[in-house]
Amino acid sequence: MPNASKECHLFLLDLINRGDVLAANGRAYMECVPTDTIYGIPLGEENVRVTITVPKLKGALLPIPTHEATFIEEAIGGFVAWPKRLVVVQTSLSQASKGPSNAPDREAEGKK
Repeated sequence: MPNASKECHLFLLDLINRGDVLAANGRAYMECVPTDTIYGIPLGEENVRVTITVPKLKGALLPIPTHEATFIEEAIGGFVAWPKRLVVVQTSLSQASKGPSNAPDREAEGKK
């Protein structure tokens, strides 16, 4: 059973516009192995276990439906498989705001 999760955006393929569309926000359990199962079905190499917290594209089909859920809003709070390539894990604000490690130290420059 997964133990560590990360906030993520879950996308679906948009075949009409030939891109990806944000389908939901959720939590991804990235430390899964292909033999882990959801409702008795192995995840496989290309998928990851996720929990949907906020559906963004109501009425959209899950990319990998289960016996319990076919649509995104039916899967809120439960586990579903999602293609890894369509999961974008969020970074924390503290990591995002640090900037590149080679950025000049403005405080050190002011002391010269």
